[in-house]
Amino acid sequence: MQEIDNRDLYSAISLAAQVLSIMDHSSKSEAAKLKQRIRGAFKNPDDMRAIQLEFMAATHFVHRGHTVIWPEMEGLGRFDLLIEDIGTNGLEVECKSISEDKGRKIHRREAIEFHHLVKPGLQTLSRALQSGVSIVLTIPERLPMMYKQKQALAKQVIDSVLASKSIVLDDGSDIRVSEFDMKSLEISETENGTTIAREAIDKITATNNREVMILGNKKGAIVFALQSRQDDTMLESVFATVSESAKQQLSKNRPALFLVGLHGIEAESLLSIAAQDSDPTQPPTALRLAVSNYLAKRNRDHIIGIGFLSKGNLNPELNGVVKSGGSAYIFPKKESSFWHQDFTGLFSERELQQ
Repeated sequence: MQEIDNRDLYSAISLAAQVLSIMDHSSKSEAAKLKQRIRGAFKNPDDMRAIQLEFMAATHFVHRGHTVIWPEMEGLGRFDLLIEDIGTNGLEVECKSISEDKGRKIHRREAIEFHHLVKPGLQTLSRALQSGVSIVLTIPERLPMMYKQKQALAKQVIDSVLASKSIVLDDGSDIRVSEFDMKSLEISETENGTTIAREAIDKITATNNREVMILGNKKGAIVFALQSRQDDTMLESVFATVSESAKQQLSKNRPALFLVGLHGIEAESLLSIAAQDSDPTQPPTALRLAVSNYLAKRNRDHIIGIGFLSKGNLNPELNGVVKSGGSAYIFPKKESSFWHQDFTGLFSERELQQ
């Protein structure tokens, strides 16, 4: 019973409850298919995130009073969800879970492993700092495969900081060392501990949403960013995935909505993007421009919108109930010939909850 208050288990408990609930309302063959899919997802984190996103979207529509059908389980199509009782003949929903590794040559696990190699040396240096030091390692493509080569690269990073000098290595890697004002880190204290704004880190390192390690204290700190020169933008990879799915999975006979789950991007960050786009004095974000470009192309009349979802924190409520909120930024395409008034405000003024 003591595990009831262990929040680390809440996501697993929620997933189990959803799976069992769906199986209880399914035929034996449909339940067997779902069981097999869940078993396969235990071996693949990307598949598990995809399932959780589908469940989160399905739960949202059920909470709004709609009937949700799983087309692949019933042989009705290859898309994820069919919202049967909306519009004139339903709404197809295709969910795409996008991890922080999408479009990157350096995946997060690789970056964390390299952080462990440079951490001892950088941590020793950070203890005596009275100001901020930014280190950006840009490699030509990928990190070395051999452990000894990674060790050698880590040593060169530490040596570069000791010498307070930016250098270019023989393999084309670039180590950029610079100082910054500690005030620009925008350190703040919250109930969950110390936080630093992502925008501040990107500005200090002159990078965009890269894997970063921060060591030190409020008087002095080292910010170490790791990136590849060959990294694609996340948005390019997202819309390449959506485009392929639109060709292969949607029926094109009904209106369709894409829901993209942004794993690793906080709900507050998504709200910040939406806030900028709603401010006429600010330029449109890269996300808004990419969506507009995608929806404007030919042969996509059946796509009535694209939504981006991000999960928030766990929120305790009365009677021991805990809900996980989140944010949804929806781009509707009202000029589509498939558009119906029922699609207006599908996510407005309500938290997406699981």
